[in-house]
Amino acid sequence: MMKHLALSSFVLSLAATIAAAQAPPSGRYDPNVEATYAGVVTSVISFAGPDGNVGVHLNLKTATGTIVKVHLGPAMFVGMNNFSFLADDSILVRGAYVSHDGEVAIWARQVSKAGRTLTLRGSDGAPRWTQATAEDPDGCGVSHDRVQ
Repeated sequence: MMKHLALSSFVLSLAATIAAAQAPPSGRYDPNVEATYAGVVTSVISFAGPDGNVGVHLNLKTATGTIVKVHLGPAMFVGMNNFSFLADDSILVRGAYVSHDGEVAIWARQVSKAGRTLTLRGSDGAPRWTQATAEDPDGCGVSHDRVQ
């Protein structure tokens, strides 16, 4: 069983390394270039967007030692789905490389941890979280003033 798991991790890591070497699509999610990436979280980064949302980004170390940047989605959406991520968590990410605002990262469609899966995007790459509006500035589903 351990031998099979190690082999699977190696194959997924190799696929991640090959995918990382390919030129990423520009600016939007392309489901045709999705791949699966297995590894250990080395760091969790919160990123404050101009709209007031806080995004969750990860650095993922694959079995080959490659560090890949992973963008999950709004912290509010991750938390409302009873998920959290910490350094040293082993995870499996399904997503696609995207080049956006000068940064190349995997935009995660699904992320699995400890036998549970969080689906962040639909099969077409569209976000599953509520988009911010003037009435709901952080996309939490409740109408309120912008939190500063």
